[in-house]
Amino acid sequence: MTRNLNTEISNYALLIFLGAIWAASFVAIKFSNLIFNPIEVGFYRTFIGSIFLFLAVKLRGGSISLFSENTRIYSLIGFLNASVPFTLLPYGLITLPSNIGVIILSANPFLALVLAHFFTLDEKLSLRKVIGSIIGFSGVVFAVGVEIFVSDWDSLISAIAIYVGASSYVISNLIIRRISHLPSDMVTMNTLFWGSIWLLPLVLIYGNLGKIEFSYIPVFAIIYLGVIPTGLAFSLRQVLIRNAGSTFMMQVGYIIPIFGVFYGWLFLDEKIGYSLIISVLLVVMGIGISRIRAPIKE
Repeated sequence: MTRNLNTEISNYALLIFLGAIWAASFVAIKFSNLIFNPIEVGFYRTFIGSIFLFLAVKLRGGSISLFSENTRIYSLIGFLNASVPFTLLPYGLITLPSNIGVIILSANPFLALVLAHFFTLDEKLSLRKVIGSIIGFSGVVFAVGVEIFVSDWDSLISAIAIYVGASSYVISNLIIRRISHLPSDMVTMNTLFWGSIWLLPLVLIYGNLGKIEFSYIPVFAIIYLGVIPTGLAFSLRQVLIRNAGSTFMMQVGYIIPIFGVFYGWLFLDEKIGYSLIISVLLVVMGIGISRIRAPIKE
């Protein structure tokens, strides 16, 4: 019994840790944006992450295969799961505060529920899931503010960019299910590698590496993005899924917006008003209602 309790405590500690480091990526993006453009942030994040995982796989004695019969699907997943979101998130955060960005991104479980209903056989929509999605998405609208839909076009475009990036994650996860039989570290390493390949021509054209003024904080932030929330977090995510299951892992959605709002206040001096607190509560409540397993009359 003591052993089971210790295992459960370890699982929750790892879950909280993952939520904390993923939430911190929004602050790191804001700092990276100080000298890097969104394409550069996306490229360096994917490239550094792929190098980290390459070394991790080699140290564990695993095999490396960047070109195989799965190259085409790796390339597609790399585009949707890395190139698109890792570029659109920095673009959106040029205008929006990090705490708003993290709440918008937290809406992707609700889109996942809708897409899973149409493209999977075992995850159908129910009244409970619809209600949870409506509540959670209302939290996003509450955070962003209704007024941006009619007056602040820059903020609206930024919010759309972040949401499209979040949607790209969701779509790619549906494709990843098709290769779930493959080693997870190999899938992610190839995803990041091909994600950086997609962005390489753009960074060669629009990058400013030889023109930027060096600054320690943005450079450290870009390294953090590649190593911690992209490389290390994936490895820890797989450990948690193996020990506690994917359903347990999904609970990280409760944690990210809470840490994200806190980090924005702590590191970026972003204000925490009543509307932001209500938004976080609505998002967390929506995720909770959507994932309750207890039978409910519908």
